[in-house]
Amino acid sequence: MRKLLLLSSASVVAVLATPAFAEDAAPTTGNDTAEIIVTAQKRTEKLQDIPVAAAVLSNKLVEQAHVTDLSDINRVVPSVEIKGTFNGRVPYGLRGISTNANEGAIGLTSGVNIQIDGVPVPADSFAANNVADVAQLEVLKGPQATLGGRTASAGVINFVTNGPTEDFRGHLNGSITDDGEYRGEAAISGPIAQGVQFSLTAFGGHTPYPVKNLTRDEKSAAENWGLRGKLKFELGENFDATVMGHYALATSRGENFTPQYFTLGATLFPFIPSAFDEHGVPTAFGIPQDVAFPGYAIKFGNTKYASPVEMRSRYEDADGSLQLNYHLGDLTLSSLTSYFEEKQYQSQDVFMSNVYFFDVLTGGHAPHFGNFQEASGKVKQTTQEFKIASNPANPVNFLAGAFYSDTKVDQLVARNWVANAQNKRNISTTENIAVYARVTARLADKVTVVGGLRYNHDKIGWNVSQFFDPANGVFQGCLFNGQASPPTGAFPCQWDLHDKSDAVVGDVALQFRPSPDTMVYASYTRGYKPKAFNTVHDFNSLQSAPAATDKPFTKATDQEHINSFELGFKSSLLDRHLTFNAAAFYTKYNGYQAQLFDTSQVVGVLVLANAGARTAGVEADLNYVKGNTRAMISAAYIDAKFEKFAGATCWPGQTAAQGCVGGVQDLSGKPLPASPKFKISANVAQTVPFDAFNVVLGGNVSARSGALLQGNQNPETRQPGFALVDLSVGIQSKDERAEVTFFVNNLTDHFYLTNAEDFFAGATGTATLAGFTPGNYVIGQPARDSHRYFGARVSYRF
Repeated sequence: MRKLLLLSSASVVAVLATPAFAEDAAPTTGNDTAEIIVTAQKRTEKLQDIPVAAAVLSNKLVEQAHVTDLSDINRVVPSVEIKGTFNGRVPYGLRGISTNANEGAIGLTSGVNIQIDGVPVPADSFAANNVADVAQLEVLKGPQATLGGRTASAGVINFVTNGPTEDFRGHLNGSITDDGEYRGEAAISGPIAQGVQFSLTAFGGHTPYPVKNLTRDEKSAAENWGLRGKLKFELGENFDATVMGHYALATSRGENFTPQYFTLGATLFPFIPSAFDEHGVPTAFGIPQDVAFPGYAIKFGNTKYASPVEMRSRYEDADGSLQLNYHLGDLTLSSLTSYFEEKQYQSQDVFMSNVYFFDVLTGGHAPHFGNFQEASGKVKQTTQEFKIASNPANPVNFLAGAFYSDTKVDQLVARNWVANAQNKRNISTTENIAVYARVTARLADKVTVVGGLRYNHDKIGWNVSQFFDPANGVFQGCLFNGQASPPTGAFPCQWDLHDKSDAVVGDVALQFRPSPDTMVYASYTRGYKPKAFNTVHDFNSLQSAPAATDKPFTKATDQEHINSFELGFKSSLLDRHLTFNAAAFYTKYNGYQAQLFDTSQVVGVLVLANAGARTAGVEADLNYVKGNTRAMISAAYIDAKFEKFAGATCWPGQTAAQGCVGGVQDLSGKPLPASPKFKISANVAQTVPFDAFNVVLGGNVSARSGALLQGNQNPETRQPGFALVDLSVGIQSKDERAEVTFFVNNLTDHFYLTNAEDFFAGATGTATLAGFTPGNYVIGQPARDSHRYFGARVSYRF
């Protein structure tokens, strides 16, 4: 708190002492909402002109709403649902369509194409988790396969970063909170010489999370810092080239999940006797909860855990790109080349127990296991895109291109537990070649038709080698149906699988303008998600033998095929100070790649299965900008469900009366995971001018209905509905260049989760001599803002 007061005092002085010369270079802030620009469709377009439901967040709104990591977008774009970004792979969701993959599911596409300056970010990387160096954030809702490609089956999120400018400008931002967060960003751009411009941004920060390890007296936290630089060369009137380089390092300590539910009376590892009477007859089974999880109550809202294990993560990014543009009359020829590399390391606690459970259960007579597992590896991606575009002002104009990407994820996993060893090298490769074209034709003053096609060719590979002693390259002896070694003709513990497939997708939209400031559109989109190997599935000693017909070991999961229909309305009112946009949609997914955990085994195994699913709903956005007032209200009603999904895995402890028959259930008609039916977000900023300074009042309100966070319908993964309120008050210089803002996030101190998982449940239950009853064990990820905190933010622009 002392640091907060010192920074705040200094900031007020800095605001009031802002030099007068800065006024000449003040950045312009328009009051015309109809001029919002979108770049995520590979060309510069006005939001109000395109037949796509989209949300565009300015740098100012991102700052005011305290959007500091990817999951914060949930609070400002109702159609988005992202399951946390701390210490693990991020499941993305749009319009109720999401993934559930963990960090072991390498090579699986998320369905949401994350881009930075139009370059797709590998689904296995963490490069976009931290929101920094953002000039604008764009969200395109619904399938975008024609231009977004193989990873855009649910939508696109594009980060537009700061770039070179013709005039000298920059900004300094900093923030600090009373719970220990601090962040900073400095950016500068301008001309270097005739025809040469640059931009350079440096950023860093420390983010605490409301999670504490009682055993190690350690609070979970993440740190990151990075640099991004760009050089733009204008070589004559018709040619320009931009070079980008980026480096970032993100580290974390502590767990991101905490226990939220454990079946009353159940124990950890209940199928192993832990106490005996004088006759050697077991009297107790497993490890009691008060021993395995001491010092806190396991219930919804818990933010504590107890573990002797040191949990860490480290992600190091190095990437670059080269963009070339050549203007030839009405045509623009472009090339975009990128290279991305990320080094990854992550350590975790198995079952999050406070005791070395295997040592306890075996009385120390088995090799020691320290509840520890780790994964390390590298993500590499190269992309190349060529495109040609005609002048969009022409009555008939087009955009066409060719795209190539080559992605490789090389991961080493180690869990040296003799009862369930997982020491393997997991390699996923993905190669994509695509060509696309989109044509826009104005048939009359009020009618426009837009149509596009894309051809994709995908080659995927999965190479996995499972070892017992990785250092010496010794293969693990797999137990197949109780045999010490694989029978003749059975699959060995090393696999090298490949698959390839093709897809043709496209879209068509009809636009009608009854007036210059009003547009109605109807569109149809045909999309897809490529085949995928279930790279999490492994053949450890506790699993049954993979049969010759077992799909995870013989062939990839089938493609998704998507049919999406959308009706939209866009309008600019009140002399273009107000925009009101709305869309109604219906999207059907045939072969939806559902992801559930099979918790019938000690360590839950991800199951990747094709199902039928659909999502339907209505979205509306209202933006008002005039003078000293800015307001935005967005709302979405989304009904996303499985249409056909028989034979799905049961949730832990599910009984026959609850629909689990023979170890499977029918999820047809059940809701998709992490898909609240209703979400709303409102943001307002009001500037009150005084003689020497301005006062800026701000507020953000977001609310959502309840939702199950797991597709297996586990009732203990339900996040109840809630609302969040954030308030701020700022002091701003008259030229609007310098500002200090005091804020409170989550004013009502409402706890909520961004994710909940039940993959540990297979190791729990209640056992007696008469039989065994499976248990239910749910861990959840408390959101960064799942508790109230205060802070101050300083910004200066020149």
